[in-house]
Amino acid sequence: MKPRERVLAAINHEIPDRIPTDIWATPEVWSNLKAYFGESANIMEALHIDGITWISPKYVGPKLFTNGKCKVDYWGIKYRLVNYGIGVYEEPVDPPLAHAKTIRDLDAYQWPKVNWFDFSEMREEAKKFAEKWLSGQVMWLYFINTVF
Repeated sequence: MKPRERVLAAINHEIPDRIPTDIWATPEVWSNLKAYFGESANIMEALHIDGITWISPKYVGPKLFTNGKCKVDYWGIKYRLVNYGIGVYEEPVDPPLAHAKTIRDLDAYQWPKVNWFDFSEMREEAKKFAEKWLSGQVMWLYFINTVF
């Protein structure tokens, strides 16, 4: 089975030829994997990772805050940049809706605007992966997705 078929079989409660695998790693881990397998190697294939290829539009909205110690994403979530010795990971520390209790709180929240994103390359990006990989996009309302 191709990775796409394997993941779809599992999603559809069918029996795949083996358990689908995935990997989420820090940039330092990806750099080490590229150093080990070679810059031109397809790490997903080398490690027999099935995964789902995530495709997102390019952010072109207002400049986002970052100062080397923390950053804020387009959802308004603040992340502390934590150094763990060989790299840095982002730890969410201040979700903007954590204390929302009313509709008024939700109305006052600065929701991302559609014009903050350039969707023009997503279809071509999805086509590159369509035959082999399952591609998804989970962004706007967390789990409203489009599967190509």
